[in-house]
Amino acid sequence: MKILSFFILSSALMCHSAFAQNMTVQAEQLRNLSLQTNPIESVSSYAGKDVMATVAILPGQSYVFKSPINVQRIQYLKGVGETLKENEAFAIIQGPEVHHFYRSFELTKVLFLQTQTLFNNSKNLYQRKSLSEQAWLDVSNQYNKIRMEYDELTHFFDLVINVDEAADSLTLGAPMAGIIQYNLPSALDTDDTIASFAPTQALRLRVNIPIDASQKPLLISSGGCQLAVDFTENANSPFYQIAWTKALTNDCAFAVGQVLSATPEYQADAYEIKQSSVFNWEGDNYIFIQDKQNYTAVKISLITAHDSNYIVKSSVSLAGKNVLLSSVSAVQGILLGLGI
Repeated sequence: MKILSFFILSSALMCHSAFAQNMTVQAEQLRNLSLQTNPIESVSSYAGKDVMATVAILPGQSYVFKSPINVQRIQYLKGVGETLKENEAFAIIQGPEVHHFYRSFELTKVLFLQTQTLFNNSKNLYQRKSLSEQAWLDVSNQYNKIRMEYDELTHFFDLVINVDEAADSLTLGAPMAGIIQYNLPSALDTDDTIASFAPTQALRLRVNIPIDASQKPLLISSGGCQLAVDFTENANSPFYQIAWTKALTNDCAFAVGQVLSATPEYQADAYEIKQSSVFNWEGDNYIFIQDKQNYTAVKISLITAHDSNYIVKSSVSLAGKNVLLSSVSAVQGILLGLGI
């Protein structure tokens, strides 16, 4: 029994050694085998497996419009996802506090104009040495304090396009051209978001793609829409990273938040071959390359499957070579010394 086991092990080692040292099957060993070959096609990119994509707004691009006061009632004039022009009316806020806030703005405006006049007159007197330095400092401090209060209120009221004091309401205009987003609150507290506005170029596809240092995503396709990848984020899991496309084009009539099936296309210095041309030896994949009438086994790495083909890489150039398609197992047997 020990002798038989030794013989089997020795035979396997001899076959492995022969395979490792001589990777070529000579023409005279092939006899009358039917041998069909095909030119190897070089590819610079390939389609990966489908992934999920979400229509999203690129973070940091939106103008977030917050409420400076408590609002008892809000009426939105535009739907979520609509594209607005700058200063276009989008909401009406209403309530007693809205009225008080408007009156506070009007009073602050009057006070600001008065202190501005006092400031300018005092400045002239101070420059002529007719006003003491302490008096000038007091006037300056008072003016700057009122100006800061007025400026803060003005930032909000610059976006108010209509005031209805009888209804205690203010009509708000969009701070920029873009896509409006909001929730539907029953009321708003101070610093709650009234709405946010994103420029159209911020609307992208956000895609989770498998992590592979050898794969660089180039394009994302979905439903007739094809977009170039703009950038990828750091890995957000051990297996996936986030890729963001360029801005949606007219061919991509998607809504914010929509979830899609998408196909990534990757950049690669690779080759496309028929699956029937690949054989396996001890966990590695090989193909036979034609060299005149001889056939040499070349090790390859499988990247992905595409229809009946494989996308593969090789440490040696396969450009311009012919790959064996038929009788691959028989030629493998000859290479291993097993005969036909």
